[in-house]
Amino acid sequence: MSALSAWERSRHTSDGRAFDVYWRGEGPGVVVIHESPGLTPEVVAFGDDLVDAGFSVALPHLFGSAGLEPRPGEAAAVVARLCVSREFALLATGRTTPLAGWLRSLARSLHESAGGPGVGVVGMCVTGGFALAMMVDPVVVAPVLAQPATPLPLGARR
Repeated sequence: MSALSAWERSRHTSDGRAFDVYWRGEGPGVVVIHESPGLTPEVVAFGDDLVDAGFSVALPHLFGSAGLEPRPGEAAAVVARLCVSREFALLATGRTTPLAGWLRSLARSLHESAGGPGVGVVGMCVTGGFALAMMVDPVVVAPVLAQPATPLPLGARR
């Protein structure tokens, strides 16, 4: 059984990008951007804790497993793919990435449906930099970078 069985799944589309998003809760919104290797049961449990604390939570599924234990080697495969991706190269050099724009759109959608003073965002490890990139949107009032691993400080320009 998936850790996401109590969550409602939908698809959020913005600027030609679409990803599944799992929704649950009542109250001010929080977007939780999962870590590598994906939307693991531990990340879902964190989302459940936020719901229990009175928040509306959106869990976007960006890569890797969703609600299941990761397959052996999945984290390494995801990180290797992300480290060379256009998204992270743009983020590391200070330019806006399409995924950051998509996440800001998701935050605006959550804010519209949940209300409240604004939306919180938690980026974990490899996605920590996205929470930072989202803070330029006026609806994002509480960005949290939990063990941010990106942008990676590789190369003379970084």
